[in-house]
Amino acid sequence: MVELVLEQSKSKSGKHAVRSLLFKWDNEPKQVNPKGTKISPLYRDGEAVLVNLKEKGIFIYARFVRNLRGRVKGKLVVIKDGAVSLEMNYRKLKLKRVSGDANLYPYVKAVMDSLKIPIKRSNLK
Repeated sequence: MVELVLEQSKSKSGKHAVRSLLFKWDNEPKQVNPKGTKISPLYRDGEAVLVNLKEKGIFIYARFVRNLRGRVKGKLVVIKDGAVSLEMNYRKLKLKRVSGDANLYPYVKAVMDSLKIPIKRSNLK
């Protein structure tokens, strides 16, 4: 069982924002919005939900933060049958493997393509 925070919030000034999404893999990534308990978001405007992921299958959790200069940083996690199988960081248009099995990268690539987020390079070492 994995606990995830699904959130969409931005600061009062609108200069900072965070967005986290959950996708289920069914031959293509499909966004899911499971029920959970409401928690307070990171920034003032928005909402956040704490979700316990108990289902079997392949899920991709993506969390992105936009800062004052408009730069986006993120973390992508592939969850396979209730266990974290691949963890990647996204910054400066590059994906870097932090831990896990690099063979699960096509799932991450498909999610990034569906979100239309550009990738200049990926490091799977």
